[in-house]
Amino acid sequence: MKVTLKKIDQLKFEPLHESLTEVYDGAVYEARIARAVKLAKGEGFTHLAVYADREHFANLHYFTGFDPRFEEALLIISEGKKPLLLVGNEGFAYCKVIPFEIDIMLYYNFNLAGMPRFKETIDSLCEAYDKAGITKGSKIGLVGWKFYGDSSDLEGRYTFDLPHYIVESLKKRVGEGNLENTAHLLSSASKGMRASLEAVELANLEVAGTMTSRGVYNLMGNLKPGMREIEAGSFLLLNGNPLVAHPNVNFTLPGIRQGLASPKENKLEYGSVWNVGLGYRGAMVARTGVYSGSEADVKGAYKTVWQRAYVPYFKIMVVWYESVYIGATGKEVVERIQKEVPEYKDLGIALNFGHLTHTEEWTDGLFTLDKEIPLRSGMAIQCDVISNPPGLPGVHIEDGLALADKALRDEIKAKFPASWQRIERRQKMMREVLGIKISDDILPFSDIQGVFHPWAADLETIMVVEQGTPT
Repeated sequence: MKVTLKKIDQLKFEPLHESLTEVYDGAVYEARIARAVKLAKGEGFTHLAVYADREHFANLHYFTGFDPRFEEALLIISEGKKPLLLVGNEGFAYCKVIPFEIDIMLYYNFNLAGMPRFKETIDSLCEAYDKAGITKGSKIGLVGWKFYGDSSDLEGRYTFDLPHYIVESLKKRVGEGNLENTAHLLSSASKGMRASLEAVELANLEVAGTMTSRGVYNLMGNLKPGMREIEAGSFLLLNGNPLVAHPNVNFTLPGIRQGLASPKENKLEYGSVWNVGLGYRGAMVARTGVYSGSEADVKGAYKTVWQRAYVPYFKIMVVWYESVYIGATGKEVVERIQKEVPEYKDLGIALNFGHLTHTEEWTDGLFTLDKEIPLRSGMAIQCDVISNPPGLPGVHIEDGLALADKALRDEIKAKFPASWQRIERRQKMMREVLGIKISDDILPFSDIQGVFHPWAADLETIMVVEQGTPT
């Protein structure tokens, strides 16, 4: 595989400002709840209790379109009963966004500290359990933030990341052995509901990816020597939609190595490292490299960055994208990278070779050697390979995508034509300009999918695979 440089016209995008928080038709959520009840029943559970707070909202939001923005909430679902939602004062008003019939109870302990108590308020979870039909013989699947494997000090199915008082109250009601962690039903790569998404959800993620990538590219086009990180952050085109993570803008190697640092007062220098990471809810786009006009402008210890970091890293990108398709496994993708790009071991790759994403940035990892989970239609995936080679600047090309079979592709094309037009344009760019032969299964969600400007002061020069060379 021969990696080289190519001159292109600088990309041009109009800012896209669309809401990511529009609630879907109620039938979408009701179908998800019905499916979850069936899955839970298949594992022996009578009820699912889904907890959420401001940070860990994704599972509740998936079932209702409601995310608690200041407080906590608890959704209880079971066969033959109307879903029951417990909220605090702030959520009692905001949960009216839910577009289907649901029972709502105002629960005092979900209020912020010092909030007033209203006459509708319940102060005992027992009242809610009675209404939901939770009795001594019930078996409850608790859905918090994460599912856990067994370890020397934990038994995964009996490990809970919900408030202690909720767990204890349920144990008292149903008995300790009738309570298990069932977050895997929502977020695991192997069987999680949020690992296989509908067309309407994928279209929303595509809009998020479009806005995110255009914000990143707009920042890149406005970088100038002497600019402070916090100044550069103003070019991200933020529009008020919720973010999946704090934006990163870093112009120093220590800042980049921290991985999650917010912009500070550090100034961009010609020949220095730079990094940006932005994610609206449902998307993440990141770039890391050297700010210069050409390889000749790179000085000192960074002089070898092209050959030692950029070239092998871009080879990994090519192999990754050409190996990801429906039916492949994450293990096979990693094994092919290790076989075809042996230099990967010198790149200081941390954390992963990609992961599932949804309304939170990371849902589950499946690109590892210890998981043989087939990639499925409806999966939303981050190509997220973070490289920090010893003694060199980091390199990072992160974009989101989805996998879709023909039926799902046809549905997106018919129902969301604007998204589909952007997807087709990106597929063409990857194949005909970057030289990456992606499967039809891949739906790129970023306007700069796989595009890397090695010398970020020159947005007319990108890395590509030379056409006609074997990969």
